[in-house]
Amino acid sequence: MGIFAGPPLETSTEMNLLISQEQLERFAKFNGDLDKWVASQKKGMDTTLSGDDWTVIDKVLNRLRLQKNGFASNDYREETERVLKKTFQDPDLIKVARALV
Repeated sequence: MGIFAGPPLETSTEMNLLISQEQLERFAKFNGDLDKWVASQKKGMDTTLSGDDWTVIDKVLNRLRLQKNGFASNDYREETERVLKKTFQDPDLIKVARALV
């Protein structure tokens, strides 16, 4: 069982997006299932999220999962906290994100 350090996400263009509560709730509504979300896009039902928004939420939640399951180094944990604060900004929204993993 290794510890994942991984590349910093802050250098990624999509990590500069600010995610709203509505976007995070929409992601949760689809249980993170990209296929279901894409299918809703085809039907014109969901315009709340862009593909980049979806990717950002998914990457942040994956970081939290790694952390929760003990696969994150201290540096990775610190980077994840910075990414959380930058991506969600609202402390209550960060709690919602943590609850999704």
